[in-house]
Amino acid sequence: MSYILNKKLLCSLAIAGTMINSTAFASENPFATVPKDYWAYTAVEHLVETGLVDGYNLTDFHDKKVVARYDLAQFVARAMANENRATAEDKVILNKLQQEYSNELKIMMVMPAEPAPVKEEPQATNNFFDNGKIKWFGDARIRYQTNYKADTPKGYTANVADKDRKDKSNRIQERLRLGFYAEPDENLSVLGRVKLENTTNDDNGYTNNGDSGAHGSANLDLLALTWKQMDTSVTLGRQNLNIGQGLIWWDNPVDGIMVTQDLGNNSLISAGWGNLTAENWQKHSMNAFIANAQIGVDDNTKFTLGYLKTNSNENTLYNNHKNQWNWIESSENPYMLEQIAYGINTQLSDKWNLTAEAVTNRASGLPDGAQKNGWWTRLTYGNLKWDTKDTWKVYADYMSLGNYSVDSTGWAHILNTPGGDGLGGNGEKGYGLGISYMLADNTNLEFNWYKLRPYDSNYSGFSDYYDMYNLALNYSF
Repeated sequence: MSYILNKKLLCSLAIAGTMINSTAFASENPFATVPKDYWAYTAVEHLVETGLVDGYNLTDFHDKKVVARYDLAQFVARAMANENRATAEDKVILNKLQQEYSNELKIMMVMPAEPAPVKEEPQATNNFFDNGKIKWFGDARIRYQTNYKADTPKGYTANVADKDRKDKSNRIQERLRLGFYAEPDENLSVLGRVKLENTTNDDNGYTNNGDSGAHGSANLDLLALTWKQMDTSVTLGRQNLNIGQGLIWWDNPVDGIMVTQDLGNNSLISAGWGNLTAENWQKHSMNAFIANAQIGVDDNTKFTLGYLKTNSNENTLYNNHKNQWNWIESSENPYMLEQIAYGINTQLSDKWNLTAEAVTNRASGLPDGAQKNGWWTRLTYGNLKWDTKDTWKVYADYMSLGNYSVDSTGWAHILNTPGGDGLGGNGEKGYGLGISYMLADNTNLEFNWYKLRPYDSNYSGFSDYYDMYNLALNYSF
């Protein structure tokens, strides 16, 4: 049987897939690395070696550095096109691979070829949609959170002066994001996404109140143009940005320009300039220089180095300071960042994964006694696959974050907690446990709990925050 493969859709899906994000699956990705000792990798290698995959020999296959499920699915599709040449043994292998990658093959639009038309061939069209150059995608989330800011000392009772805080400890949020990825030209792509978000029991009563997730808020989440030539790409516009393992910035928008060089061997380097207010919701522009490096040791381990520096020491934060619960209205804190982060992500075995990262804020002009350093680690067990029902993972987090080490006001980092009670506040130290389960293909339920306290209880004057709980239901399409 012969098959048709839309090659460009593979690229568009891979890019689009990286945009499908939520707290529940920010670190779990449908395009996960496939270890070379995994049975499917070995099976595809056999099909290449026997010549069932056109255009590749075994050397080419290894040189391609196959690392993701969708890479392997592409080779499976090539082999399917030559099924009539397969031996009985190869057909058994191919059938097993088709079952393993059925979701990827469906999304890549691998399907039986249409019979040859009896009448004249249809005329070519210049219509953008008919040419299959656009891909729509999206995700939906509903979540419940208790003490979602993780910033309330145990035993604290709100008073009249704290009216803006007293009803903020619990919330239910609904979010819908719709996006598209398009390739107007071989070297040019466009990515866009809008986000609609609602928070229940929000008594502000209007949308543009400066607080993300008010009643029916809607905004342009992403709109970026990428030019790529060989291994170099330049992205301009509102784009998603990842730095290191995520303590500085993770999968959140920045308005600016980024240049990325793919070094091969799962390694890359990127640098650029952008305005952070697309995500941290400040009332003034906050431009920053951004750089990121990733070094792949092998298919299972990578080291990262991240850097972010705001361009001015004149930025300030209102009402975030030591013992901020005294509500000193005239107080302002410097919003200065020059963060450097060192991290590692390693797949210890088929089910065990370890992520760790340390960060320091070297901005000049921080107050005396500023707690500049922090670190975080996560140990994960399981085999969760976003497109496979009944797969799951459990994880344990530990963090120790000084009050100026991460941006706990903007919360653009990867953690399920804010990392403190605002930049320059009291920081955060503690641990958490979580479980994530696929109720159906592309449908995830996640629950996590965190036990937290200030970074330095003697400095802060209290010993514990209230515990934090998150329950989220996510669906992607």
